[in-house]
Amino acid sequence: MTDASDPGPASAPLVPVPPPLPAAAPDATTPAATPAPQAAVLARGHLHPAILLVRLLESMQQAVLPVVAGVLLSNVWLLAFGGVMFLLRLGYAVARYLTLEFTLTADELRVREGLLERQERRIPLDRIQDLGFESSLLRRALGLAVVLVETASGTGAEAKLDALSRPAAEHLREVLLAARLAATARIAAAASAPTDPAAADGTAATPPPPPAPPAPEPEWTVHRATAGELMLRGVTDMRLSAFFVTGYAAWEIADHLGAASRLAGTANSVRDWLLQFSPAMVALILCGLLAVVMLFGIVTSTLGNLVTFHGFVLLLRGDVLQRRYGLLTTRQKTLPRARIQRVTLEQTWLRRLLGLCAMKADSAGGSRTDGAEVAGGWDVVLPLAAMPTAQSLLPAVLPGLEREQFDWRRGSVRLVVRTGVQGALLAALVIPPLWVQAGSVALLALLLMPAFALLGVLVWRNLGFALGNEFLTLQHGIIGRTIAYVPTTKVQAVVVRQGPVGQLLGLADLTVYVAGGSPTRLPDLVLSDAKALGAAIAERAALAANHSW
Repeated sequence: MTDASDPGPASAPLVPVPPPLPAAAPDATTPAATPAPQAAVLARGHLHPAILLVRLLESMQQAVLPVVAGVLLSNVWLLAFGGVMFLLRLGYAVARYLTLEFTLTADELRVREGLLERQERRIPLDRIQDLGFESSLLRRALGLAVVLVETASGTGAEAKLDALSRPAAEHLREVLLAARLAATARIAAAASAPTDPAAADGTAATPPPPPAPPAPEPEWTVHRATAGELMLRGVTDMRLSAFFVTGYAAWEIADHLGAASRLAGTANSVRDWLLQFSPAMVALILCGLLAVVMLFGIVTSTLGNLVTFHGFVLLLRGDVLQRRYGLLTTRQKTLPRARIQRVTLEQTWLRRLLGLCAMKADSAGGSRTDGAEVAGGWDVVLPLAAMPTAQSLLPAVLPGLEREQFDWRRGSVRLVVRTGVQGALLAALVIPPLWVQAGSVALLALLLMPAFALLGVLVWRNLGFALGNEFLTLQHGIIGRTIAYVPTTKVQAVVVRQGPVGQLLGLADLTVYVAGGSPTRLPDLVLSDAKALGAAIAERAALAANHSW
């Protein structure tokens, strides 16, 4: 997204509304109780008229397939269906444009829309977690931006304003941030103000003077990604599971389309062709095909990362982080540091080998599992950086982390025993049915025992955790590695779990939940250690909750 000073097309600007006039002094007959005054309106606006052109083009795009099919097949029903789709989509867009209005007060953001069914959405300012902007090529050409308002509900955008002019969107963000700071200042002033002794005598207390408006805060550049880092992000994004998932999905789609049998016949023909060569030549051909597939994956991943995170810059303004990036679709996202629930440094096996990592942050407005990525990359704080660089930037994302002294501890070595037992149980279940079909070849399933034991060794070597004064940190992985940092003040729940094998070995998993649902799991702790650590985390979270009331 370009700077707010870029001239855009004429738009419906935010309409400033004067504050309400003071109420007249009551006479002697007026009751003492008066209704609370409404919050002053800071900004009010509508969608930009150019959104109708965007919706017109989108409606034509949706209707073009049935219309073309109807023309080619001389089918009037397909033509009618395409026309109805076009009219319904365009009609909905016109109705939304005519009815949608948003109002920003000192307390909340209100969004009203609907023609036949009216709805009003009210979002308190202190519940807004993130404010994001998106702008595609067409919207950028028209000077438009999509504003996404996210709360702690974890269901994505709570309100979507598609679309405002760029200046209006930037102004909305500035007013919203200023209103947030003013609300925080009011709460702090009310908490620290002394009690007026006049109130004890029954006389009217003198209201405290309103706090001075906060001064504009400077904007600092925390990190700016280079093209080389973005290329390395695509090259090192090598997850072997992605190949298996993609292959399985492709096979399922082919099966549903009725092409699985034809693919099987093609595979048999390829197999017969390969049998004409020597085993060494077959191995060479298969390695070449695998290299081509991996090269294709690397190229597409690299191009995707370059397009998605082009021009990535991480900024800090006051206590709010801002991210700006994107080539075809530009994005801006604000992330108050006070709303961050968890920060992770994530390394695939290749990134770990090269000493690189990606930094991601979870706010209360969304949840994900480790290694997953929120749509649009909005959870990414650093696309890719050297591990020392990322660790040096952690205090800018999690203030106070620089004061911590972590005493790292490992999990129990019984973890290796547990995985070995699981391998033995799996082998015992697999061998009997295989013995009926393949005879003594089924004994190869015994290799599951050392394989699972080796897996346990890798997991144990990568497992570590530490509890500081304000943060919990966890390191885990198999070949890759993830390091998670969780402020103990954000903890919502602590759960200790034991499976059947864990009960036999005295092991337990400790899972820490924060707002939004992103869990942090500490596997295979000794039961006594898991209970003690869980109690310590819960105690600190409770103290923080009592302090905030």
